[in-house]
Amino acid sequence: MSGSTSFSNNCLQNAIPSYLYQQYSDDDDLQAFVYSYNAIAQQYVNTFNQLNLPVYTSPTITGDLLDWVGKGIYGYPRADIPGTAPASYGPLNTYGSNYKYPLNSQTSTSGTTFVTTDDVYKRLLTWHFYKGDGKTFNVRWLKRRIMRFLTGDQGADPGVNTTYQISVTFGAGNAVSITMPTYPLATILKAAIDSGAAELPFQFAYTVTVTGPVGGNVLWANNSGATVAWQNNSLVTLSWVNY
Repeated sequence: MSGSTSFSNNCLQNAIPSYLYQQYSDDDDLQAFVYSYNAIAQQYVNTFNQLNLPVYTSPTITGDLLDWVGKGIYGYPRADIPGTAPASYGPLNTYGSNYKYPLNSQTSTSGTTFVTTDDVYKRLLTWHFYKGDGKTFNVRWLKRRIMRFLTGDQGADPGVNTTYQISVTFGAGNAVSITMPTYPLATILKAAIDSGAAELPFQFAYTVTVTGPVGGNVLWANNSGATVAWQNNSLVTLSWVNY
């Protein structure tokens, strides 16, 4: 049995039908087998075209298939996002005096671990592989990534036009303070940044705070000791926007 494939618009569309060698062409059973084989091969091609595997934001890419796409195509497996680490206490030298009764059994406080749902996993994939912001790390790059994670359902790009709700300040010792409002996934993003599941340049130390309502104002701070004054030299009224 012999066969090959053809390409259309840079994408495999049809499988050229396989055929029997001439000496077997009068065998109806073999002809039926080849016909069935060609139909099944075409079904595989159609299925993969419809799945469009690299587009992980598709609603058809879920569960184990999403894990395969994320790890196999993009090299980023579904991450575990830890929350509050559990604390263990044993009978000796594990806690201070007058804190717990000295029992001969170990107790542990319950820790919290966030579930990396398909939605969160897709947002993390977009966090790592979105190329529209360029490759230079700066405040705009960081704030747009945060806003895209918080508002981009299933990892899709919602079209980030403003980031005024996200505050990013730089302090001494490469310290970066990030403040974001209480979006539904804000605490998960905080845990992802703290744990490294949402990767950022390692040269900085990040502190993430989730506070305030969605749509609230971000306070501006002058980190220098000098007095800063704004002057509008035009006759029109100007509004300030935090990008």
